[in-house]
Amino acid sequence: MSAQTTIIIIGAGAAGLIAAKELSDQYKVTVLEARPQAGGRTTTHYPAPGIHIETGAEFVHGELPITLSLLKEAGIPYTPINGDMYLAENGELKQEEAWIEDWDQLLGHMGKAPAATTMQQLLDQYYPAAQYAALREHVSGYVEGYDLADLDKVSVKYLYDEWTLEQGTNYRIDNGYTTLINYLRKDIELITNQTVQHISWEPGHVTIKTQDKTYTASKVLITVPINMLQNESIQFSPALPAYTAAAKQIGWGTVIKFNLLFKQAFWKRDIGFVLSDEEVPVWWTQSENSLVLTGWMGGPRAAGSQTDLLERALHALAKIFNEPNTAELLDQGFVHNWSTEQGIHGGYSYGMPSSESAKAVLTTPVANTLYFAGEALYSGDSPGTVEAALHSGRETAHKIKSPQV
Repeated sequence: MSAQTTIIIIGAGAAGLIAAKELSDQYKVTVLEARPQAGGRTTTHYPAPGIHIETGAEFVHGELPITLSLLKEAGIPYTPINGDMYLAENGELKQEEAWIEDWDQLLGHMGKAPAATTMQQLLDQYYPAAQYAALREHVSGYVEGYDLADLDKVSVKYLYDEWTLEQGTNYRIDNGYTTLINYLRKDIELITNQTVQHISWEPGHVTIKTQDKTYTASKVLITVPINMLQNESIQFSPALPAYTAAAKQIGWGTVIKFNLLFKQAFWKRDIGFVLSDEEVPVWWTQSENSLVLTGWMGGPRAAGSQTDLLERALHALAKIFNEPNTAELLDQGFVHNWSTEQGIHGGYSYGMPSSESAKAVLTTPVANTLYFAGEALYSGDSPGTVEAALHSGRETAHKIKSPQV
């Protein structure tokens, strides 16, 4: 390989692939991926003809400019999501607009909180446990389940900005996110099963070592999940202590996702999402005619290896829908524990009080030679999404094309 014209991108997720697409008109680009296939946290599974399930990212959360423009450019169809939101309580399903009592008051406190405040600190200040046990439980479930966050680490400002944002219509990609990944990776040199272990660098030259090969380039773009930088899974020489310290100021959560195909529907067809206090607390339907229910268990309780996951999911559904025969009605069950997934070990990032300053460090190129991108480094209205990864990858590609002197 010629180190004069080559850029190596580490990670074939959305950020790495869109960067490769943007850069390939000016540079020789090679993408190294630790896993057997591209896609990262966007991986569609096709268990039977006419059926697909998303093991990771599933939704297009609103009118997202990059995601939707790519889908249109590629001619990939997508469909608005319909269905109402329900709250499961005491064996009943109740349609709910807001499922946290005193929601408006809570948002008021959140909007006025100092920037350094965590959600745990805010709850302790305004909602003492003895008096507000139910509210604290609801908030905890939402923060951990939806944002995958630890209460004592997540920034109140981050949650406030996210919770008060009007996203508009949400969409699903008709044949799954993998169709978008396949479009992005077209004509890209991709080498899979290459786990990068060490990067030696000097201005204008890098040497990258995987478990069994060595690559050289003039620049490298690192798009691995933020926890890989936190854990120093890649060693840098010279070391980058300020970048490692910055990575540790960005939250990282995990999730277990369930896709259960049933022989018949035992739920109402107008249901979109169901929120509950069961062990697998969040469920949603697919299209009106689909026999798939998707479950979501996020945050600290989803970390590490788990046992009896399918049984626990069926038990949760039995209680939510008052249907004792969920196991007998199950046709196929797919359980995806992202905390144990090779090269990823988690779901997506969340904001901590120092995350924005940390992102400023990580998005600053090192000697116009080392660059970092990914959903965790995005600052905008769509955190933790594929759009965030695409935005970060494209923005960093533009930095590589127009380096700062």
